[in-house]
Amino acid sequence: MANARFRPKITYILALIAVLWFLVAFVIYPNIGLLSKVFWVDSHFSLTLFHKIFSSAIAVKALGNSLLLGLCLAITANIIGVFMVLVVNYFDIKGAKYLNLGYLTTIIYSGIVVASGYLFIYGESGFVTKFLQYIWPHLSPDWFTGFPAVLFLMTFATTANHMMFLTTSIKKIDYQTIEAARSLGAGQWRILPQIVLPALVPTLTTLTIMLFNTGLGAMSAPLILGVNHFATITPTILTFAGSSATYDLAAGLSLLLGALQIVMLLVGRWLDQRKRYAFKTKVSAPMRKQKITKPFWNILVHIGAYLIWSILLLPLIATVIFSFTNATAVITAKLGHFTLANYLAILSTPETLNPFITSIVYSILSAAMAILISMLVARMVTARRQTNPLEKTMSAVMYISWLLPAPLIAIGLITTFGAQHLIVANQVLTGGLLLMFIGYTVTRLPFSLKFLESIFYSMDGNSEEAAQSLGASSLYRFWTVVLPQMKDGILAMNVLAHLADYDLSVFLFSPLLQPLGVVIKANTDPSNALTGSGAVNGVVANLIYSVLLMMISSVLLIIVRRRPTKAGNGLI
Repeated sequence: MANARFRPKITYILALIAVLWFLVAFVIYPNIGLLSKVFWVDSHFSLTLFHKIFSSAIAVKALGNSLLLGLCLAITANIIGVFMVLVVNYFDIKGAKYLNLGYLTTIIYSGIVVASGYLFIYGESGFVTKFLQYIWPHLSPDWFTGFPAVLFLMTFATTANHMMFLTTSIKKIDYQTIEAARSLGAGQWRILPQIVLPALVPTLTTLTIMLFNTGLGAMSAPLILGVNHFATITPTILTFAGSSATYDLAAGLSLLLGALQIVMLLVGRWLDQRKRYAFKTKVSAPMRKQKITKPFWNILVHIGAYLIWSILLLPLIATVIFSFTNATAVITAKLGHFTLANYLAILSTPETLNPFITSIVYSILSAAMAILISMLVARMVTARRQTNPLEKTMSAVMYISWLLPAPLIAIGLITTFGAQHLIVANQVLTGGLLLMFIGYTVTRLPFSLKFLESIFYSMDGNSEEAAQSLGASSLYRFWTVVLPQMKDGILAMNVLAHLADYDLSVFLFSPLLQPLGVVIKANTDPSNALTGSGAVNGVVANLIYSVLLMMISSVLLIIVRRRPTKAGNGLI
């Protein structure tokens, strides 16, 4: 009986030690190692690496391009995103339900997949390019490259957060305020800028910072569409990391990128706190959609709404349709014979199926590991009213990766574990199968911890107290009472995050098991796109991978939407 009494405590201590080791080994230690590599040269503190960075024309140009993209994206994506939200939730627009579905496709069609899709329709052999060349014969085949192409793609691909978060903000506006303004003689186009839009400012501030950081750390779009005309920081880090002669520049640039993003996050936090006082009214009347009374503006808004809808759906629909055609139809951009042969080839040929399986397995395992680690820490933090310094420190450490861009996390892991270290039993992890799993897990810790803390805080403790009164141990209560109350939305969101990941995977993957994001990027290369690797043409393979990923993402999102938690509703 004595052993049974102490077994839960021993298990808890062992689990706590394991989590502490993971956080120290893979969150703290790599970042300290990277800092020492950048700032500690020949046994003394030095800033020579940053002098070397700012003396490099390539690095300075990449930095300038990233800042330009971040600033422009914060403007263009906000304009398009706000317009989309107003069209769906504020104005009375015909077919708003279908517009909403089209606008939400950016959730399942994003990252390296959407960059590949835009390249397919707007690239040299894309049907949009061929149509434009038919109208303007002198149009260059590579017209959709460089900064304009990157900004165009990212403007429309980064509006998912607007659809999720601004929608909630509009629904919280007190409709009586609008009615009162109208009764005082305010017109529709005066109410919008003076009442509606100011109510969105707190959320828009956060979204603006997120958009700037997204542009600053952009990887897939500049790499695929920027070509040689528009290189940003992250692709340049990838280039520098590929050579031992410039690896130190990659480390310094990744640290500089991380510092810029942290500064912007702190600025956003400061601005958010200053705006918290605005529009905190209790909604007494639900929001009602507003009819656009002037015919000219009504027609103009409808045209704009459906134009954006078409831009978003065109690459997605083209991806689905052409995935069922043969390689000839894809190359010529002319619909031919529809067939399932390519799907069968992808799913039955190990060379093309393995990347898909690799991404799914890595995503599931890393998602589960992040949840297990976060579950223990969240349980400790929420179990008592006052947390001890160790619990606070562990919680803070788990949020570190929320502040750091993917290249900085990856370069830290590669730099540290490219040599033997006692903390990992003197094992060299760089180039192996574990490092990408570790990177995936580390990047999902902040979201998992935040989600689980909310769940534990809102969880009804009566069932657990009843089990405790019956003599159930703490471990038994957790597995039989607490755990079943948790829904599977967190697992679905964690898996979804890395299914087609490229930004982190390209640094950490092992040549033995290439993930899907890396394979999709390789297939966008003209030489690989024509010949492909495996049973099907490279472009066709990308189309099929994209459709399969969208199907899986849709299923995961349905799981999240249909089985929400009380805490999760505010987070998803």
